[in-house]
Amino acid sequence: MAAMADRKNQRLEALVLQYHYNPHEGLVNEIVDAATGLVYHYANRYVKTASWQDLTQAGYEGVLKALKNYDPARGVLFATYATYYIIGEIQRELQLEVSFDLPPGLNKLKTQILAVTDSLRQTLQREPNLSEVAEAMNIKEEGIVEAMLAGTITLEEVDVSQIKNLYHESFKLPIEDQLLLKEAISKLSGLQQKIIYMNFFQELTQNKIASEIGTNQRQVSRLLKRALDQLAVYLRS
Repeated sequence: MAAMADRKNQRLEALVLQYHYNPHEGLVNEIVDAATGLVYHYANRYVKTASWQDLTQAGYEGVLKALKNYDPARGVLFATYATYYIIGEIQRELQLEVSFDLPPGLNKLKTQILAVTDSLRQTLQREPNLSEVAEAMNIKEEGIVEAMLAGTITLEEVDVSQIKNLYHESFKLPIEDQLLLKEAISKLSGLQQKIIYMNFFQELTQNKIASEIGTNQRQVSRLLKRALDQLAVYLRS
């Protein structure tokens, strides 16, 4: 089964490469046919909430949009590139929220990607391609795809390691570290999260924090140390 899937993927990549150098309608039909497994794979995730025909039609529209914008010189497989468009068209068809709970950091990232995509759509007066969204977000194309998959599949299936910055930004944590940190913070108690936020994001002194939450500086110091110790454990695990 895996060998058959590999052969189908190789055929898809070969057809797309051929089309890039010699585009014609016959090849488009072959590419759409070769991408059927990819379309079915993502349409199947939503089959309980919409008609199969509508889902697959939206998926095929995504394949055609991907084919129009794809550039093999960027070094990204067409199957990876097309996933962004297939999911986008299916979600546009459904107009529904994600079906799996997401960690706050990943949920925020996906919201940002959707907002940037809408902003680019208005600016460009067309559908932005994957590389344009990736550049605007400063996240690698594979990372954009994984972030868009989040919510359509379980968190364990999302390859978070692919979510990386395109280039380094001074005085700013890499996106992969931001996601890990936000997920770790979300595992702390509500009070611990509040103290971390007030101390490191609002830059309040321990005395000021004590005044805000109705305790003393010594208690804040103990709570902060315990929170940081737990963060260290979460980040190492």
